[in-house]
Amino acid sequence: GGGQLNCPIVFRGPNGAAARVAAQHSQDLTAWFSHIPGLKVISPFSARDHRGLLKSAIRDPNPVIFLENEILYSEQESTIEDDEIIPIGKAKILREGTDITLISHSISLRMCLDVAKELANQNISCEVLDLRTIRPLDIQTIINSVKKTNKCVVVEQGWSQSGVSSEIISVIMENAFDWLDAPVLRLTGKDVPMPYAENLEKMALPSERELINIIESLV
Repeated sequence: GGGQLNCPIVFRGPNGAAARVAAQHSQDLTAWFSHIPGLKVISPFSARDHRGLLKSAIRDPNPVIFLENEILYSEQESTIEDDEIIPIGKAKILREGTDITLISHSISLRMCLDVAKELANQNISCEVLDLRTIRPLDIQTIINSVKKTNKCVVVEQGWSQSGVSSEIISVIMENAFDWLDAPVLRLTGKDVPMPYAENLEKMALPSERELINIIESLV
């Protein structure tokens, strides 16, 4: 006790919507865990980041919550070095851009990258930022990107009430308000328990069309 003992334990588990597993197995608990001081919370997107961050989590002397989206389990990616270790608390720019920053984590990044590619055909340049770690947040990388593009949308599958996006927006407003040319907006899951029916599940989750509409309203 009293900070004299380490607690090197990692809790891994699926998080967020998969495919028709209803409300009991679709909850995104990222915000819940990231609310607690002393916990580190990781939510990777790529297979390579998953491997490198899991190694860091195992080596960390503190408790780590490692959240994985089930749909991403089928993703494959080669690694340059078998012993590559990715540090906890470092975000990553997945796509460089100049017009607007898209901030996300886990599977929602797939949609951000697809939208960024589509909008490039309309001469809209989106920068895509992968948080990778939710607690601690890489505030500096977030701020640097927003200062570069002057606009931002935060995307997550979780709900808007007290969500991860709420924290990101607060950080941006506190640290980069003078660089903003438009309000920071967000796209989240709908404020409903996840339906089981496939068509209703799709409606409850963020969509590419919704994200495109938000981006076009800002740029």
